[in-house]
Amino acid sequence: MSFKLKDELWDVGLQQYISLPRIAVLGSQSSGKSSVLENIVGLDFLPRNAGLCTRRPLEMRLHHLPEETEPWAMFEEVKGKKFTKFDEVWNMILELTDKVAGKNGNIVDIPIVLNIYSHTCPDLTLIDLPGITRIPLKGSD
Repeated sequence: MSFKLKDELWDVGLQQYISLPRIAVLGSQSSGKSSVLENIVGLDFLPRNAGLCTRRPLEMRLHHLPEETEPWAMFEEVKGKKFTKFDEVWNMILELTDKVAGKNGNIVDIPIVLNIYSHTCPDLTLIDLPGITRIPLKGSD
């Protein structure tokens, strides 16, 4: 099954009736989940710091392109904007996270959907989940 078709089937809710493959990473806060995903994608674009960075699930729909093509990305929430600078992708992930989860460390289950087109990545869908915390985060709601 092509990954584009699979993603379209997810979008219409077919996963309720049949199993559609995806890879999701989960683990403790700051355990390197996002770094592993960046290595699969072959691009540096995921926010990281000493605290909890991933506060919304990030669904990365990867699209492999021919070698001579420059990589680019598009967010489902940002209609019509093509990102060719991946530091801007980093900043937009933070902005979209704060927009829905707020700035007080909240974690929400509303995903950010990011399509990445690059010669460095396979045709694959990856999901970066928020880290598991054993105690409430200081200052969070």
